[in-house]
Amino acid sequence: MESRSAPWLQASAAAPVLSVEHPCIVQNVDRAIHMLGGSEEIGQHLKPETDKPLGLKFQPDDPACRPIIALRNDSNNVLLQFTVPRRTGRKRKRGSDDPFVKDPAPEPLRKDASYLLRSMVDNPEGYQVDVVGSIQSTHVWRTIPDFVYSVTNSSAIDELKSKILPQQYPLIEKWSLPQTYGLTDTETFPPPILSVHSLPLNYSYRQNPAVTILADPQTGKKSLYNLQKAAKVFTHQSQFDDPVWPDKPHPRCPPLSQQNPAFQDVCKSVLDLFEQRPIWTRRALVNQLPLDVPLQTIRHATAYVCFAIRSGPWRDTLCKFGVDPRKDPSHRKYQTVLVQLVNRHKDKPNNREDFTRTWHRSADQESHIFTGKSTIPTDGKSWQLCDLHEPHLKALVDTSDVYIRHDCETRYFGWYANGTMAKMRVAIKAMIDSVIDGTTLDMSMLERFLLLPEDIQWTLGQNTPAHLPKNTTKQEQEWASSYRSLCRTVGGNVPTAGGSGKGRLSKPKPLANASFVDQGDVDNVDGMEDGDEEGLYGDEGDDDNMEQEEQEEQDSGAEEQDVESEQDEVETEIP
Repeated sequence: MESRSAPWLQASAAAPVLSVEHPCIVQNVDRAIHMLGGSEEIGQHLKPETDKPLGLKFQPDDPACRPIIALRNDSNNVLLQFTVPRRTGRKRKRGSDDPFVKDPAPEPLRKDASYLLRSMVDNPEGYQVDVVGSIQSTHVWRTIPDFVYSVTNSSAIDELKSKILPQQYPLIEKWSLPQTYGLTDTETFPPPILSVHSLPLNYSYRQNPAVTILADPQTGKKSLYNLQKAAKVFTHQSQFDDPVWPDKPHPRCPPLSQQNPAFQDVCKSVLDLFEQRPIWTRRALVNQLPLDVPLQTIRHATAYVCFAIRSGPWRDTLCKFGVDPRKDPSHRKYQTVLVQLVNRHKDKPNNREDFTRTWHRSADQESHIFTGKSTIPTDGKSWQLCDLHEPHLKALVDTSDVYIRHDCETRYFGWYANGTMAKMRVAIKAMIDSVIDGTTLDMSMLERFLLLPEDIQWTLGQNTPAHLPKNTTKQEQEWASSYRSLCRTVGGNVPTAGGSGKGRLSKPKPLANASFVDQGDVDNVDGMEDGDEEGLYGDEGDDDNMEQEEQEEQDSGAEEQDVESEQDEVETEIP
């Protein structure tokens, strides 16, 4: 019975072999050896007692090129020499008995492992295998090469190479440092190392397990789909100066009839709330729903019932479709006041670290109601006037119709007079500061401040009764200064976001003053001409992204003709 075991071959112990995994695609063997330092440098590593690492230079003739060092791995491999017939250059279609014909334009074949395997398969009886020697070490490169500073046209480096590198004293004696100190366009010697990173970063790329391939049942077209991708919320975003506000859901909202019954029930509950009250803040609306209703479900439900107002007197509110509060003064009580929650005292510990721009759902179902004594929620930057139950603030909200505007001021004050809104903003800011800081607010001081006029018509060169008596406290003078600054808002320059006039029209400042006005100019507080509303008010919420991503795939294929090559002469290959 014929044995199927492989034959035994004896390796020569007198032929040391060094294995090098060259990091480049070798097309010129002599240049590849020159990059490793030449035959002499490689020969030193054939000695078993040599521990010197093998270096490689991508620009071996440039002394400024920093070599990359190989990693020496001990191995126990065998180098085999395969002798196969040489190709004659004639071909025929594989599997046919047609005669071999001369290829008119033969392509140069790369004699790699696939070439050797193909030759062995085509000539199972015509190849020979011999053992050249054993491989005791293998040198591989895994580090990142450093940057190379080009010195091609550098006269200083040319002098260095011609007079210093030969290491001959007569040449070194003729060399001197370039005398170019203080001149422009001077040369400099490149640093020995340009990059401090030697190992590549492992990004650990892997496929998202939630991504699957779905096929269109009609066209059969395949596409990738993320099962964990959050659904888009198509909520209308409106600005104070939009001529028309939405009266129906966004066209890209899926039909409500196609949603599940539980979601439809939430939409019905939200719709009932907007029937009772046409404008809500997000915190007030969420407080009306059970705690077991997820916030994401509420967000999607509001897209079918209301739109978001992003700027103006009703900023950061949700308004029922078809309702325009700019046309009906009865909607003035739904206007909002925004307060910036920052640390006012730089020399004291920050007690407001928990007051962030991130919105959190509160367990208190009445967190949207301001009483002047209750705890301020962490997102308590936006308050609706109808939810101000503190007596002094409520009196301002219920002010006489005499001080209500005939035409809505759509940017800052809405239906209220400038003095009324200014007092309301300053008063709620002072009350919130006292609650957060744990101090007691002197209500007699606040009552004197609230006696300031409800409406101020600024006339150039004419004094206005918008000042408190000289014997009032410093705190009252600060409030009065902020009051006058807020009343002048419409007469000054209207701020824009990013200079484009789009998006939010006021941005919070990175730092806040210790008070409403500069502490060093308290005596001249009556003479201040300008103020800044943004020191009082912050930002809330984030815009919904309404862009939808689309992915397409194209399949392409190519056919190759399988040919068989004739081989007759002997050719030696060592992989």
